Amino acid sequence: MEQYKSIVAAFREDQALREQSAQQALTGFAVVANHESINARMEREGLYMLRLIREGREQEVLALLETHAWGAGAIGQSFPESEE
Repeated sequence: MEQYKSIVAAFREDQALREQSAQQALTGFAVVANHESINARMEREGLYMLRLIREGREQEVLALLETHAWGAGAIGQSFPESEE
């Protein structure tokens, strides 16, 4: 009988840990970007690419667009503000 109680106790502890993990995934310490910051970054990068096109630097734009995640700050660079 004691063995069954320990199995039940282990199951309950496991369930509690899973619940805590799920709760932290939803509201915990995860670093997330809000929609506005993502849009702002994408807009900055797009304006930068348009400026490169106006300057005749199409190859650089193509290289940026061919990266696997160009909208996520690809190549680890910050894009300068547009000079419009």
